[in-house]
Amino acid sequence: MSLGMVVVMVVMGLLAYQRGFNPFAWILAAGCLGALVLFFLPSAKEVGLDAEAKRVRTQRGNLVGGCLTALTLLAGVVGFVVGLTEAMSA
Repeated sequence: MSLGMVVVMVVMGLLAYQRGFNPFAWILAAGCLGALVLFFLPSAKEVGLDAEAKRVRTQRGNLVGGCLTALTLLAGVVGFVVGLTEAMSA
């Protein structure tokens, strides 16, 4: 794992936390694509939100982050398996 990847993971977690989302749901959320998606999601910490609106925004943000993280992990596993298969056939 490179230092750049670690920095992106920390930044994504911090950005998610600042917007009121679970940082662990966003920590592997597709890097720059995930940051762009996070930028366009409405913050769960917006001033004047009632409890229900905050809950809905938090759930939606965590679901989106979790899905992006799962897709990132799936892409990594597929890439690993394809690379391993190619290495074994060579």
